[in-house]
Amino acid sequence: MLGIGGTKPVAGQAEELIACPTSKAYEIIGRQFFENYRKWCPQVVELEQLSPPPVCLGAKGRQVTRDRGIDSESLFEVSQFAPNDIFEISGTSEPFRSAYEFKEENGATRIIFTFELKEIELVMRPFQKLIRTALQDGAIQTIENIKQLLEEAVAETERVPA
Repeated sequence: MLGIGGTKPVAGQAEELIACPTSKAYEIIGRQFFENYRKWCPQVVELEQLSPPPVCLGAKGRQVTRDRGIDSESLFEVSQFAPNDIFEISGTSEPFRSAYEFKEENGATRIIFTFELKEIELVMRPFQKLIRTALQDGAIQTIENIKQLLEEAVAETERVPA
């Protein structure tokens, strides 16, 4: 339920330089989103791809997240899909945006993760500072989880004989 009148979006953002080629990072995060999302976002307890593979611009999904024991279901779509550049999902049933930007740096990848609530319910507006802090903490944890996942994937690739 949206509040009366507009509010500025509330967001959390974090970035990390990860020892992983950009093409591999985009493959795991963007192209294999439905296989891997729960690996870096443990709050997601259910995830379903609603449109046929492969993941592409406009692909639709459903997720159930659990936060402090409360489950919330939302529908989303891939709103940006530019390989090795950006992958973004936007809520279609809830006003959120989750974006992953990729920047190649000397064979490694800088990933900038942003989670944004586009609008806050009227009753929650007095808690904007708390919400912003929670989103920032969540963004930091998400980028740490992504770093671990990608660096493990690279290490696994290096261990497998060609």
